[in-house]
Amino acid sequence: MYGLNEPFKWDEKKSGIKETDSKLIYDIDFEYIKGMAERMQMNKDKYPVGNWTKPIDIESLKQATFRHMIEVMQGNYSDEQKFGHLYALGCNAFMIIHQLKNEHSL
Repeated sequence: MYGLNEPFKWDEKKSGIKETDSKLIYDIDFEYIKGMAERMQMNKDKYPVGNWTKPIDIESLKQATFRHMIEVMQGNYSDEQKFGHLYALGCNAFMIIHQLKNEHSL
């Protein structure tokens, strides 16, 4: 048995094997996802919850992405939120993907 502070030691003779080759590995930073959610929460008065699911002009989303990317390229990562421009890039990207998947391009 392993304690909380003891490193896991792999032993092929004692450990079972789980096939993972065809499985999706969630190797992502969930703090980034949380930051995107916080960003959207900050703007809920401007953009109500679920607004991103409605048809939105992709060109306007691309322009917003570009404005945040300019800030990042100038070394400005934060606005009213720490790393806000980086979180905004992620938010804009997922909204563009949603519009494309649902053929909401206007």
